Amino acid sequence: MPPAVSLVLPAFNEVENLEAAVAQASAALDRIGPAWEIVVVDDGSADGTGPLADRLAATDARVRVVHHAENRGKGVALRSGVAATHAPVVGWTDADLPFDMEALGRAYARLTETGADLVAGVRTNRDDYSLRRRVLSGTYNALVRQLLGVPLDDVGFALKLMRRDVFDRADLRSDGGFIDAELMAWAFRQRLAIERVGVAFTPRVRGTSTMAEPASVAGILRDLVLFRLGRLRTGRRAVPETSA
Repeated sequence: MPPAVSLVLPAFNEVENLEAAVAQASAALDRIGPAWEIVVVDDGSADGTGPLADRLAATDARVRVVHHAENRGKGVALRSGVAATHAPVVGWTDADLPFDMEALGRAYARLTETGADLVAGVRTNRDDYSLRRRVLSGTYNALVRQLLGVPLDDVGFALKLMRRDVFDRADLRSDGGFIDAELMAWAFRQRLAIERVGVAFTPRVRGTSTMAEPASVAGILRDLVLFRLGRLRTGRRAVPETSA
């Protein structure tokens, strides 16, 4: 039976979270129906994430793995992962369990019941964040509104679900973490039907995030400006080196 929905999980040094993420996502997708697939993208991990992903795939044929020999960034990982999918509906989230995966079912229901082109998660518990996190998130969303004219909050939140042709038409070019906002900005400009689902964000409890590191933040801001100027170009191949 061909899959009805594909979920891409980009993972960079997520050996402590990946097994739980795949288990929770599998349970959520099972509630949607039996025809699904998960594509884990090991983005050049050095902590055992790749071998663990292969072991998880060996226990369930609906789980497959794409390996990058080196870390290429979230945007490249997502393009590699989606290129390996087969379903008419594709989505992604992070492997560090940023929310209860039951939200996948709500997002899929919203997509199919409303006929939307794209469903994106929006956080419902931002008041629970640290002051630093609220400042970073608020500043980024304000920049997206001012520079890109997108009147939406949480454009970078790691829950997106869409029809596969939407992803293909978007021709996303960011190699890094700007890719979520890039998708939302493109969809808004194209006047696509966008739906939102409220999601309670869960702080990371295992492993280390790289998204808030200075290099990652600088890369996101650079891509935002280049996108605004119409000069954003992908710099890295989005072709998986190995897959299983």
